[in-house]
Amino acid sequence: MVYYKEDSSRASIIEQVKSAYDWAQEEFTKAGKRYEEALKIKLNFYEVVLGLGQQHIEQVKFSWYYADGTESDLEL
Repeated sequence: MVYYKEDSSRASIIEQVKSAYDWAQEEFTKAGKRYEEALKIKLNFYEVVLGLGQQHIEQVKFSWYYADGTESDLEL
């Protein structure tokens, strides 16, 4: 979550949003690696497959909202 004062500059707010976005992307990456590690242990564990798919969906939605909110292009 990003907190800012009413008198904060747009640049300051964008920097806070970018920092939060970078942190969240790292967390999504960690989660993806954990799901992949779980699949190595048991290939037919369907909950892990579903979780990995959901993790990818949420990461893409998050990236889309960030790109839309900051009017920037993201490389996928």
